Amino acid sequence: METQHLSMECENFVLSFQKPGMGYDTCVQAYDNDQSVQLYAQSAETLAYRGPQYCADMLAGLIKYKEDALILDVAAGTGLVGAELRKRGFSQIHAHDGASNMLETCKRKGFYSHLIHCLIGEGKQLPASNNTYDAITMSGGTCENHIPPSCQEEFVRVIKPGGYFVNAYRSTMVNIEYGQRWEAEARRLEMDNKWTFYGRLFFKKYNLFSDGFVDIYRVN
Repeated sequence: METQHLSMECENFVLSFQKPGMGYDTCVQAYDNDQSVQLYAQSAETLAYRGPQYCADMLAGLIKYKEDALILDVAAGTGLVGAELRKRGFSQIHAHDGASNMLETCKRKGFYSHLIHCLIGEGKQLPASNNTYDAITMSGGTCENHIPPSCQEEFVRVIKPGGYFVNAYRSTMVNIEYGQRWEAEARRLEMDNKWTFYGRLFFKKYNLFSDGFVDIYRVN
């Protein structure tokens, strides 16, 4: 019973950053302190958060020459995707996050060779040249108040032609207004021949309380 209570507390903590109307700036500020970083890391472990594993597994199946590939992990948080990518043979990984304290955790873990602290989307660009990355990964960033739907065009800009965007998220995202805007922007980019939708994979138990999807796009 105590374990179940702790799990619910962790789930509620994670969902507290996804309240409609909170906004991107307020969400980043809420993340950007030591207590939130510690609780986030604890919550990921308690909730058996598997999104980073699914994300890394999919990319590992797509890219043959892993040691040569340059990967950007967007909304890296505490570096869970980076850890999984390193296990699968990727060694050139950059971390992005809007919260500087999250990036400090990524730095301490040592999985990333470069850290990028900025907001993206809504007119804000990544500090990277066109066609820089072989792939972008993201796990848990596709939700209210986190990564804006408009950032997808920025992903297209910085991924090399033939490179991939691999995105893991809760399956419930597709049922909310934010998710509908995300998917509308993804379809627009596909219709504009910016990228090709490879498919959506369904996974049981993205965490203890939710199933998940992984979407894969290839930049044209």
